[in-house]
Amino acid sequence: MTKKKRHHYISRFYLEGFVDPHNEPYIWVYEKGNPNIIKATAKNIAVQKHYYSFITPKGEKDSETFENALAEIEGKVAPIFQKIRNYESLNDQERSSFAIFLAFTMSRVPNFRENIERATEEFIKKMDTILASHPTGFKSMIEKFERDTGNKIGMSVEKLRKFMLEGQYDIKTDPQFSLGMIPILAKDLIPIFLWMNWAFLEATDDYKFMTSDNPLSYFDPTHNPRSFYGVGLLNRNIEITFPISKGLIFLGTWKKIEGYKKLKSKLVKEMNRRTFISALRFVFASQNSDRLNRFVQKYKNSAPKIKVDSIGDYIIAH
Repeated sequence: MTKKKRHHYISRFYLEGFVDPHNEPYIWVYEKGNPNIIKATAKNIAVQKHYYSFITPKGEKDSETFENALAEIEGKVAPIFQKIRNYESLNDQERSSFAIFLAFTMSRVPNFRENIERATEEFIKKMDTILASHPTGFKSMIEKFERDTGNKIGMSVEKLRKFMLEGQYDIKTDPQFSLGMIPILAKDLIPIFLWMNWAFLEATDDYKFMTSDNPLSYFDPTHNPRSFYGVGLLNRNIEITFPISKGLIFLGTWKKIEGYKKLKSKLVKEMNRRTFISALRFVFASQNSDRLNRFVQKYKNSAPKIKVDSIGDYIIAH
């Protein structure tokens, strides 16, 4: 059997909810920074070669384990999506499965992985600067390293210290680090989504929902954008949006709201604006529209960024 090498970072079954009904099986793809609109099938978008592959302790490339685990989650949640599209209520087990899917959707996409890698690199450089700022302690640390490992650093301790203080170097995080963080972070996200109040909001005849390569977005309408503090999922006024299909969008909030509700066109456009802002590169839609493309291009560099607060067993960010 051929090993899986093409890995979807957005579930294929999910993307099929945004097919153009007048041009099946195609979805319209808008790219930030690219004025051209293309059409493609769900099979051929939001996919990267070896996106979930990693090197095992035996030195072998494993392209199956992670992909198969996600496929199992998708298999359980696909029927739940159909229930939602039929405006049916979810039981506790279905809510749990849907929350798991939301958590992995948030943590598996390129924007999240790139943020984790960049934040890790920034944190390490900050720690390097702090260590190098204390000459005596730095010297002791280097000497201990050389004793413990038997390796010499190849330059004077003071030269290395000044080099680190100047910061004229780059650190590159192994992509396997961000891959390994996906289930760790998803585990912390699941209960947050479960505790929230859920609603499913219906589009209008005139305006439909779009999705993106970073489909789960969160927004606090009361947050001051000039504030030093970021926006987190536990913010009292946070609103999580996740397009279910071109006709429905999920809303998670700490406010009292639940069930299925029909939106006005103005609010559908606002939900789509959040999708455009959250997208890293691509927006996926069921319609070909120059006006929509202008909105996508307006938010070219708007994808969310993670800011490191601290680090323990893993990065804590917002």
